[in-house]
Amino acid sequence: MTNNLQRTVARRLSRRTALKTIGLGTTALGLSGCGVIMGSPSPTLSAQGKEAAQGRKTVIELYNVFGGADNDHWVNLARKFEESQSEIGIKITYAPAGGGGGGDNPKLLTAIAGGNPPDLAQITPFSTPQWAAQGIMTDLTPYIKASGVTGDDFWPAVWNDMNWNGKVWQVQWDADANFPFFWNKQVFEDVGLDPNKGPQTIDEVNEFSKKINKTTNGNVSRIGMIPWDTYGASNSIFTWGWAFGGEFYDREKQVVTPDNEYVVKALEWIVQYAKSVGGADRVAVTPPNLQLHVFSTGNVGMAPLVATNYRDIVTALPKMKIGAGLLPSQGPGATQPGAGGWLGGWSLFIPTGAKNPDAAWEFIKWVSISDEGTQAQWDTVGFPPGYSKAPVLQKIKNDPVMAPFYTTLINAKHSRPSIPVGSFYAGILNDLVGSAVYGKMTPLEALKEVKRRTTKEWDDFNREHGL
Repeated sequence: MTNNLQRTVARRLSRRTALKTIGLGTTALGLSGCGVIMGSPSPTLSAQGKEAAQGRKTVIELYNVFGGADNDHWVNLARKFEESQSEIGIKITYAPAGGGGGGDNPKLLTAIAGGNPPDLAQITPFSTPQWAAQGIMTDLTPYIKASGVTGDDFWPAVWNDMNWNGKVWQVQWDADANFPFFWNKQVFEDVGLDPNKGPQTIDEVNEFSKKINKTTNGNVSRIGMIPWDTYGASNSIFTWGWAFGGEFYDREKQVVTPDNEYVVKALEWIVQYAKSVGGADRVAVTPPNLQLHVFSTGNVGMAPLVATNYRDIVTALPKMKIGAGLLPSQGPGATQPGAGGWLGGWSLFIPTGAKNPDAAWEFIKWVSISDEGTQAQWDTVGFPPGYSKAPVLQKIKNDPVMAPFYTTLINAKHSRPSIPVGSFYAGILNDLVGSAVYGKMTPLEALKEVKRRTTKEWDDFNREHGL
């Protein structure tokens, strides 16, 4: 096993270099869909995050991909776990990952190959088939069965991503609701729109945008929305592709479908929107040194937002008047608002060769499917749980700030294709959708090329791993 894993590490690190060469190594960092910071550790903490509480019978180590303030949040969550029982201590080690958590994690892979893996690590759910096929994840099915939970206890998209080839490989602690749709009521009032009514369709988005868009000195100084930058180009096409009624994967045939008719229509709309304002490079709505999402400036009339960005805005600007609803959709492919809603997020898994798998499972179970742990995660890290029976969901539902995310959560039907080359697929979408937006390729050319490259990558992966 060790020799095989060492070869896997070599391939993955080589792959990482190749991705950087074609521009995917950096653009893929936003693929998780969350507003989580994956950067340097907080200056208030060591690079290792935290040491385990003293005097514990068992110490487990978690490799944490999150930097900045989110590193602090995970430290606080780990301390709450230690306070909840007296047997297990948890050490947190900072181990940043590229590719949104699924593309590569050299520190983790090297530790596994060297026979010294952590007991716990984090992954974006759609990368599960790739990691499981490469033999670096522990089968959690026996733990799930012993815990008494079933697929009925999770959001459908979450349960789908937890499973691959009939086994459960990870547990999703974060069901990131992507995305509620927000509008600036003051901007609506200023241009003669009803501030209490957001757009229901893409056609209405276009109509509203014509009134909101404003040009100053040849640049766009106020814009209706920025559809090509919904947390990166790949998240943009996933979101608006589903909002148009498209699909990115044929599960029955096991083929990727980025050239689906309605996905193409979505990208054509995104490209046309950019052209309508003079091009994406003419948009100048972000002031220097802006700390909040650009929606906070009043220079963007409408925007999908993740929970952390929305919470930061309403906290910093309590007088800002904001409307909220479901994502606009577009027929004939999609028939109702919210059709573009999808679940992203993060999961915990036990790496192959972990020394304390039973203790590691106790932490996974606590943070992901216990009443106390899901509440603690919400109070510290701050994302809705993937466990649909968690009582904290009622708190989220009744929270005036977070209620739009609960509505999106219960309506979302999609998640990114969970396939062995899911990270590559999202990364190449990110690259080539950007090429279409900036006029280097037509939308159809870009999406057909995504299909060609992803299909080849999947074929190569299957040959390498005997699938």
